[in-house]
Amino acid sequence: MPRLLFFRWAKPGLPGFLNRHLDEHVQTLEHFFDVRVIDRDCDYAAECDAFSPDLCVFESGVYAGERSIRNTASRPEIPKLGFLHSDPYDLARAVFLSDMDRWGVEEYFTTSVAMAEYTPEIADRLFVWPNSVDPAVFHSYPGEKNIPVLFTGSQERHYPWRNAVGRTLSRNFATMTMPHYGWGKSGGRTVFGADYARLLSASVFVPACGSMSRDLVRKHLEIPAAGACLIAEDTPAVAAFGFVDLENCVLGEAEEIPDKLDALLADPGRLEAVVRAGQKLVQERHVQSRRSQVLEWLQLQAVRSPAERIVQASPAGSLFLSPKDSTQVPFAAGGRDRQFLASGWHLLEEPDPDGARREFLKCLNFYFIPEAVIGAAFSELAAGNAEAARDWTTQALVDTFTDRSAPDPDPVLWATHLRALLCSGEREQAVAGARRFPHLSHRELDRMRSLLGLETAAVRSARASICPVPETSQGKWEATLAHALMACGQSRDGLRFTAAPTAASTPAPVVPGHGPAALLRKRLLRRIRWRMRTGAVRQLRLRLSPLKQRLLTDEFSRTLTDILRREGLESAVLFGDPAGDRLQRAMRRGLELNPSLPPLTVVRAAQVDTSVIAGAAGDAERGTGTNRTAAFVADARAAEGSAEFLSRCALVVLTDTTTPGGYRLLTGLTAGSRFVLLGHEPVRGTAILAGSDRPPVQEKHHGEQALQQTEGSAQ
Repeated sequence: MPRLLFFRWAKPGLPGFLNRHLDEHVQTLEHFFDVRVIDRDCDYAAECDAFSPDLCVFESGVYAGERSIRNTASRPEIPKLGFLHSDPYDLARAVFLSDMDRWGVEEYFTTSVAMAEYTPEIADRLFVWPNSVDPAVFHSYPGEKNIPVLFTGSQERHYPWRNAVGRTLSRNFATMTMPHYGWGKSGGRTVFGADYARLLSASVFVPACGSMSRDLVRKHLEIPAAGACLIAEDTPAVAAFGFVDLENCVLGEAEEIPDKLDALLADPGRLEAVVRAGQKLVQERHVQSRRSQVLEWLQLQAVRSPAERIVQASPAGSLFLSPKDSTQVPFAAGGRDRQFLASGWHLLEEPDPDGARREFLKCLNFYFIPEAVIGAAFSELAAGNAEAARDWTTQALVDTFTDRSAPDPDPVLWATHLRALLCSGEREQAVAGARRFPHLSHRELDRMRSLLGLETAAVRSARASICPVPETSQGKWEATLAHALMACGQSRDGLRFTAAPTAASTPAPVVPGHGPAALLRKRLLRRIRWRMRTGAVRQLRLRLSPLKQRLLTDEFSRTLTDILRREGLESAVLFGDPAGDRLQRAMRRGLELNPSLPPLTVVRAAQVDTSVIAGAAGDAERGTGTNRTAAFVADARAAEGSAEFLSRCALVVLTDTTTPGGYRLLTGLTAGSRFVLLGHEPVRGTAILAGSDRPPVQEKHHGEQALQQTEGSAQ
């Protein structure tokens, strides 16, 4: 059996379930290798001499702690592989690439199916080592299935499908929810291992999703392996792993799932067949002993010629040799945020910096995605907001150097920061920044250095970036920067442009301190100042934060914000005059945090216009038969004549049900089973109603009876 030396430095204090995940990686490798793990500062040559490995693997990414390894340039005869342990959208990717560059590792593998799509500059040397299950832990356990629908995992904004399905199913089926306790000390309460497998085995249906990136995660495999019926989003990754709707799982969007579950519950034999097929799929194709990709790479590496390269045809497939000049299209997981990124760069070409900013903010409302940070910075520069652009890049750099302990930044992020400094009139700082990190090279960074009159350093190879900008010619690149300088009121004199100035549209005037850019700037500055505070000050502010929340918000307003930020919305309507009360602040905060950034239309009592209301929801409703609109009724008089519109909304917030008009709206909307009451304060006259696309509740008795039959048949 070949020997593998595994260098990994996990952060101290990780909760048990994360340490279990790390152990599973080693356990999987041990099916194919004699593995030794090195988790301390060390000398590479000494460790290799002591173990005589056939392969060395270096892990870095989201859980990497302090790491130091010397002499990695020695023993060049031993092949090296990097293990990229990160979500595909995380800034930890840049830390990984920095580590690999320092350690001389040029090819990598990852468990993320979506990683190649999210990090295209390494897609041709990145291989998927897919998630798998331990069949000794994840299998059917004896006992009755007494949990109709089980929800596990985080409900943060970057899980839009999971949150939508959770809302839909909880309104129509008995459910059990296991909270996500986070990744810190409280994460110790998380159920994992055999206890978690038993919980899955006791469940009839369990949803799983791979975040907005549409990745394939452990849950997709653990659920069917334990004998539960997997509910998942219909994605290319799920299909690539052999899952087929209503054959071995249930796939679809949130509004489709309840009817499919009803159909299966009404036919226990069919449900059992789906569950057995899902379990068989995982047992035959997705257990640890089937994950031989790392061994395959080592075997192919030993025999490949200089004219060949190693490729992987599918994310769950084996590796093989192919001509070096052959084209291999990376697997496309179809991440939701990738659509917004593409749209944002397209709008910058128009040019429409305001529209582009909006698209990039949609991405950032999912998660702090570095690619969207770069797009947002370019949008601000095109609009003449140099300070806002600097705020974006500074926030990402603070994360890089403080939270991630990286020795150097992503090259495109650094180049964009230099661009923002230049457009802010800080030319000396830009030149000084360009001189830093002389070992760092990338087309975008080298162009900035040349523009500033600096020589491009000779390095072994360019550093890959996790946030590349669209490729452009030198002339177009210079024209874009020249326009940004002009928009920000800066001169191009003294800069080494290779082309003469080109005609450019006059930038729109910028009013300092107003509009969304100013609000974003204030928010970012608060976050940056927070991260740079001393530990004592930070602890004091943490203690005072709950008091501040109690003074400025209440439980109902916090609930409203949380619902609005998670709901899949496309528009919002405010009936009444805008105000600064708690509920309207909560409403605006929730809409600002919603990944879709739904536009808000205001309908005042004296200006009721049904065409305005229809326009606000038209695109959200057209072609789908549903209305993804949130209605906030601050003044019932403004909503007179809009009962039909309100009855089709996804969310309705009523704030004056103690008035005759507000009371009529509340009783009218809750008379049938179209709405579910999510929050209600009778004395204050407030209510939050969630719409459902499902048939009336009284039509559900058949499904409930079928569920009881299914539970009985599983004894």
